[in-house]
Amino acid sequence: MNDNTLLAEYADAQAMLARVEERQRLSPVRRPWKIRCFIAERQALAWVDATAIDADAFTVDGRGRIGGADFDLTHWRRAVGAPVTLDILRTNAIGLLDWLGVEDGSTAATPWAAPSSPLADVRLRVEAWQEAMAALPPSPPLLHGAHMAQSWWARAPIGRGDAVAGFLIGDRHGPGRSAASSGGLVAIGFQLSGAAWKVATPARFDRLWLQAMTLGARHHLDQEQRLRGYAERAATQIAARRRPGRLREVIMLAMAHPHIGSRLVADRLDITSAGAIKLLTIATEAGLLVERSGQASYRSYAIPVSNLPSPSVAPDPLAVPTARDFWTEG
Repeated sequence: MNDNTLLAEYADAQAMLARVEERQRLSPVRRPWKIRCFIAERQALAWVDATAIDADAFTVDGRGRIGGADFDLTHWRRAVGAPVTLDILRTNAIGLLDWLGVEDGSTAATPWAAPSSPLADVRLRVEAWQEAMAALPPSPPLLHGAHMAQSWWARAPIGRGDAVAGFLIGDRHGPGRSAASSGGLVAIGFQLSGAAWKVATPARFDRLWLQAMTLGARHHLDQEQRLRGYAERAATQIAARRRPGRLREVIMLAMAHPHIGSRLVADRLDITSAGAIKLLTIATEAGLLVERSGQASYRSYAIPVSNLPSPSVAPDPLAVPTARDFWTEG
């Protein structure tokens, strides 16, 4: 790796990942931000798999655990955010396939799905891929992840969903080594850049992979900055009210969900439906929530924070270590 440009791009990617990890420790909105990052990565992996998932299809429970969408057709989605060791990726074909959630295609086929390869055959191809990876010359983790992903796509050992599997494996050997990614950070970058990664030469792909990693991390940081600005505005407005009641709890709930409704608010806050509707109306009139369903009943609300990427006009400042956590009780 004697190319100065490649070295600079590697340094940029590493620096952005470090910034994401730093934000995860210091940001006053780190809890809802983590949820929204996870959903964005799931959506990017669905894009890689030529499908789509609306953010509204995800559910978030009281502990911040994210439930998948009922109609999510993305392959190997259970591996997103799931831990796996590097040794398993490198040497344990059975463990790798189990992490992905690959089942025996010869027995799992249905009248609606064409049969695929038996698991024993897939395992042999994965073992051949692992042997090829072991023969590669040493390279830094972020680039080795790129090599693993591209080699996986070239071999397509599973025979279905190999694009997603390659991203998940490459990510786990790169940004996924830390908490900066749940598996789809690089996928976000490729989705945003529109780069022709499928036909890139190995040398070109190294650059595209690092650039996508940087872009994906920047997208996460941009989301944190937007959420933080919204939380600061919400906290100021709530503090200025003579009788804020449980408005702050409603805002906290809305920040952690793609959308909320009166039923969710009533259940989580243990209040009546009328009380939940009143709180949602107050928040909407204050400009802290946006009613997005356009219906007279079963209304849906979201915070006015866009999930769309935008170029940063200035470096994102470090969070003040003593900044009050919006989510702290009291």
